[in-house]
Amino acid sequence: MNQIAIGDVSAGWLVLSGQSVAPPFKRAAFSSIFSEADVVDDILKLSLEGTSDLISDALAALEKVRQRAAAYGQAAYPMPQYLRFQPVDEGEYFYTPISDLHIEFNPEGFTTHQTGSLRILLHFTRPNYFDAEQVELPLTNRNGTGVTGGITIRNHTDYHAGHDSSVLIDPDDWESALPASIRFVLENSYASGILKDVLVGVYHHPTNDEDEIFFLNAPDLLGGTQTYSASAINDYYHTLAWSAVDWTALGAWTLASMDVRLYAGKAYRPILHFFNAHAYDDLYLKVQLQKGTNILWSGDAVFADPSHRYLLFPPLRIPPVQLLGEDLPHHVDLVIYGQHEASGTYTISIDQLFLLPLDASASFLGFFDMNQDDILIDDSFRELHNVHYTTNGAETVAHLRQGGPLLIAPGEYNRVFFFMINGDNAADILRTASLKMYYRKRVRLL
Repeated sequence: MNQIAIGDVSAGWLVLSGQSVAPPFKRAAFSSIFSEADVVDDILKLSLEGTSDLISDALAALEKVRQRAAAYGQAAYPMPQYLRFQPVDEGEYFYTPISDLHIEFNPEGFTTHQTGSLRILLHFTRPNYFDAEQVELPLTNRNGTGVTGGITIRNHTDYHAGHDSSVLIDPDDWESALPASIRFVLENSYASGILKDVLVGVYHHPTNDEDEIFFLNAPDLLGGTQTYSASAINDYYHTLAWSAVDWTALGAWTLASMDVRLYAGKAYRPILHFFNAHAYDDLYLKVQLQKGTNILWSGDAVFADPSHRYLLFPPLRIPPVQLLGEDLPHHVDLVIYGQHEASGTYTISIDQLFLLPLDASASFLGFFDMNQDDILIDDSFRELHNVHYTTNGAETVAHLRQGGPLLIAPGEYNRVFFFMINGDNAADILRTASLKMYYRKRVRLL
């Protein structure tokens, strides 16, 4: 190991072993353990040699690291403490955040300290991986190929040029031994209205680099009446009308066998986009997966809030059960059902059902406004997010974040989707943003 250090970028790095080490630090012994656990308890063995005063100063410096690590755990220090490793000279650094740090002394240390020698053990807890330096990812969508420095996304995907709500990450453009954490920088480039909520989902697949299977459009819906409108996603919407107060099948999309194979048994959150707002206060909708009239899976009913121009259904898996994978999966129908309490004919207009992948996902629910040029940043490496306000150059946490870390899978095509909601609870389809993304190579063993 060329160098081992401890600390953070703000307080600085204390070199414990290897290149640039200074007395009294002499050497450090570390062997990362192999474990399937998410976190591991580890030990770093340190040898100190020098004058008594130098050793005392070194112990004080390590104590400051311990205090900063404890303060970070109580939200009283802005960043975790890391162990930093450089395996080879001029090579890349790897980091692991440490917690529960404490120092164990050699039982004879009180005597050897005075004679210029001390052996100590640093006990700590760490995640079961090491992350390298941050690197920007080239992004591809209908607005460019392999773009760095910011690519445009739009709040829907259809056949029109530049209309793309996701970005593709090519497996040839990055490397990692483990699923890698990402950092995204999303700048609100839309002048009309505020940006409030942002939903993010990641899909990965060894061969599929297309996005058509995630967007179920009006022309492919069986049921209702189709109408052309340049204001609709993909230029068409369907009007669904029914009067029965019991649960009624309103329309269905057939998911072809090849598409079901690409869905790969993964979880998705269906998001229904209303072309027009409705005004009903007793309307409930649900989705089911069916084979003809045979129900394979039925989701819970969801209240269709009249103040929202979209509807989030509970997550589903496609196909809903694990298959042998020896043949093509059977095609299935995704059916929308409606139910209301009052008598009379109810009518809704929809233009797309979006299947948000949930391989890794996060919801950012806004409680402060984001105006044009404001920037939402989420860093899964540091497990922090904020909004940077360009008017005053300040940052604050402006969203309640729900979900786990955003990770991309190595050796596969990764596609990251965004769904943006404005201050009027509408997913305005012309809303745009500029997106940059970064990753850190992640390894299990150094």
